Amino acid sequence: MKPRQSKLIKTATALICFLGIIAAARLWYLEEQGNFHPITPDEAYRSAQLDQDELEHDIRKLKIRSIINLKGKAVGEPMYEQEIANCRKLGVKHYDLGLSADKTPSSPDIEKLLKLFRNAPRPVLIHCQAGADRSGLAAALWKVVIDGAPKSVARDQLSIRYGHMPFGPTQVLDAFFENWVTPTTAKIDATEMTREP
Repeated sequence: MKPRQSKLIKTATALICFLGIIAAARLWYLEEQGNFHPITPDEAYRSAQLDQDELEHDIRKLKIRSIINLKGKAVGEPMYEQEIANCRKLGVKHYDLGLSADKTPSSPDIEKLLKLFRNAPRPVLIHCQAGADRSGLAAALWKVVIDGAPKSVARDQLSIRYGHMPFGPTQVLDAFFENWVTPTTAKIDATEMTREP
């Protein structure tokens, strides 16, 4: 191998390692701080699955009135049951909507999500497991439907900044959002998906 090729390979390898370290540090940071971010300050927030102390702290600090759990019902699962108990204790409405991070969302599920956006008491916290993929899609939809942002701006909610990787199995969410047609109206009742505190 020529010295120039060897130097090029070493440089490329060093760059790939550096980028890998940066990406791993970013993902660690997002995990440690719960990937908690405002979508629309004082109205909507997004996060990963928070532990119960973090959840109670954020509910009290931000006066959260609703939680939309994008992982779906998980009766019997300790984290889920603790979240439900916290919501009851603090008077927060809890909504379950099971979306997948690696499957295209169904039209009925998107309709239910848009109903929740319109009807759930605010401020609302929207979460999934990591706060990156399903929460990213929900945040992007919120920006369009509630805030009236163009899709080109809302698209930033579904990005690596929040831990979403636009390749691999989760790229179905990117494709869905790009092809999604903004509804003209969405006046709906979300009561069928609530678990009263």
